[in-house]
Amino acid sequence: MKKCILFFLVLLLIPSVQAMPSATSYWGIVSIDGITKSNALVTVYDSSGIEVASATSLQDATYQVTVKWDDLSTPAIDEGVVDNEMITFKVDGKTAGSRAIDAKGTNNKLDLSVTDSSSSGGSSGGSSGGGGGVVSAEPYENIMKKESKDGPLAKDISKTFSFTTPELPVSQIAITSNINTETISVQVELLKNRSTLVKEDAPGNVYEYLNIWAGTSGFAVPKNIKEAVVKFKLESSRITSKGLTDGDIAMLKWNGTQWVSLVTEKTNSDSKYTYFESKTNAFSPFAISGVKGTTVSTAVPEAAEVTAQKPEATATTKEAPGFGLVLAFAGLMAVVLRKRSN
Repeated sequence: MKKCILFFLVLLLIPSVQAMPSATSYWGIVSIDGITKSNALVTVYDSSGIEVASATSLQDATYQVTVKWDDLSTPAIDEGVVDNEMITFKVDGKTAGSRAIDAKGTNNKLDLSVTDSSSSGGSSGGSSGGGGGVVSAEPYENIMKKESKDGPLAKDISKTFSFTTPELPVSQIAITSNINTETISVQVELLKNRSTLVKEDAPGNVYEYLNIWAGTSGFAVPKNIKEAVVKFKLESSRITSKGLTDGDIAMLKWNGTQWVSLVTEKTNSDSKYTYFESKTNAFSPFAISGVKGTTVSTAVPEAAEVTAQKPEATATTKEAPGFGLVLAFAGLMAVVLRKRSN
């Protein structure tokens, strides 16, 4: 009789352990064309394009979604995402960005921003890498103007993204990729002040602070980008008013620890503007500055990271969550019942 009671208790405990919820939550502010947006539909898709969560932004433009994880003990049923799976966020049907799912049980702040003026490009055949939409890390309060353009990248072929917003100093970015990609977004942000992502002001007489993003987080690095040519302009009167010449103008890049100067060349001028271009193979916060009499380190082209391929790990069978707890409980009950019988 006592054994039957023990068995019954174990059966009751197993479903409660297996039913433990596994999910990851996201919240933040939704903006469209730089303006916070209420009543916007936020949807989340897994790597197969299946919708896994959705919500509508509230009156204060905030949203909250919860993404469920797959229960690996039920392989025949797909309940949600798995570890390291890429998820994509959309606002009113427009891609706001992609990222790997965050840890179970966490609630992550993620502001979502899209633009109605984005142009779309088709995807390239035989793609071997993905860029996806841009999720800006810059608080929207510090963004004066921004513009995003979409298009695929083909290995070793220059792809030009043109920007037409008058206030933006950047007019074109030509990217030569090391890989083929599906459609990616390239976004230029003109900032009100220095980017919140850097630790110190740029040297020299700073004209503009910018952010340039390409693809999702981690994409715009030398491993994926062979070269990018950034074409920008400055009003000639702004240059001469500070006693500077065209040769004093440089585009500076924040490399994670300090500002470095990119090779910058004047390409043309007209009655109002002087035109320049700079080269880089990674994107981050930037500044356009007059560096006359200022010592600035010159950017050294970063080499693409080469990593040795690790052997694939042998697949292991995943036990049901909490199964060890069940066994421990059963053992404890057996000891208690045996003592009582003695």
